[in-house]
Amino acid sequence: VRPLLDRKAARLSTLLYLVATFLAIRWFFLWLRGPQPAFPPLQIAEDDPLMQAAVSKAQASLGTFRALHASPHKAARLKVPFITSSGVRELLWAEITRLEENEAEVLYLTPPVTHTGKVERVHIHPLSDAVDWQIELEDGTYRGGFTMGVMFIRGREQWGSLPKEIEAEERRYVHEV
Repeated sequence: VRPLLDRKAARLSTLLYLVATFLAIRWFFLWLRGPQPAFPPLQIAEDDPLMQAAVSKAQASLGTFRALHASPHKAARLKVPFITSSGVRELLWAEITRLEENEAEVLYLTPPVTHTGKVERVHIHPLSDAVDWQIELEDGTYRGGFTMGVMFIRGREQWGSLPKEIEAEERRYVHEV
């Protein structure tokens, strides 16, 4: 009876060892992979006509942005260019911490994808650099966000439909500016 128990204990021990090893290896590879985006990235060409029109509309409506910024609101953001360590121009959303006549001090909200090393999050950008703007009003709706409208369109084209979370976000935009 004793040899039979010893063999069962040895099998159980081996099985537990294999399961623990498998879990450790799986955890290691998941850790190496790092955080994954909740949604696949959109592919939008720099010369996309809808995106170019959205940027033009955003830049042409900076007066509306200033007026909305001067009235009560929850948040004010600009989409501004950032040159990464690899020389790539990325567009980042940034929270406005101070707005002057021709420039804004901002706090970067989105991290650059092609940058290595530390990124100082506070920067000053001329308003002429703004690619887009967005004001979140006290009722939770957004004004501006013209490039976001294009992203919703292109997202439906590339993914077939928008994920529910993005559809909910889209409903917060009021595009009459």
